[in-house]
Amino acid sequence: MHPKSALAAAEASKSLLAGVPMPWMKRWPGKFPLSVSDAKGARFVDIDGHEYVDFCLGDTGAMTGHGVTEIADAVSTQMKRGATTMLPTTDATWVGHELTRRFGLPKWQFAISATDANRFVLRLARQITGRPKVLVHDWCYHGSVDEALV
Repeated sequence: MHPKSALAAAEASKSLLAGVPMPWMKRWPGKFPLSVSDAKGARFVDIDGHEYVDFCLGDTGAMTGHGVTEIADAVSTQMKRGATTMLPTTDATWVGHELTRRFGLPKWQFAISATDANRFVLRLARQITGRPKVLVHDWCYHGSVDEALV
């Protein structure tokens, strides 16, 4: 049913630990993960030509869909202005104000990854509560935070 994905997984095992670029990808059901060829909107196609509805959407990285022209154009425009300077921007301030307006929470902090987000929230929760232990649900991705690896 997925012979090309099986071959791709075998080939990947030659140079990628567990045959996948990121360790959590190994935990998907089946003997091997599907290899994706392309994605558009809320669907993706594997290298064997099977189309799927993408309920994960890049774990929110593509929550507006894959290949959205308006987003690709906005990203292209921003990249021409610079990718990251490691300093604040007025765009970040605007986003903080907009999040406050929309959701009513007075303060926001941004993270680059699930790992960063979880580290930040664990530190904050421990500081506020004074409790060192954390309850973690297995089979969920929590970034590469040691406390969240079950």
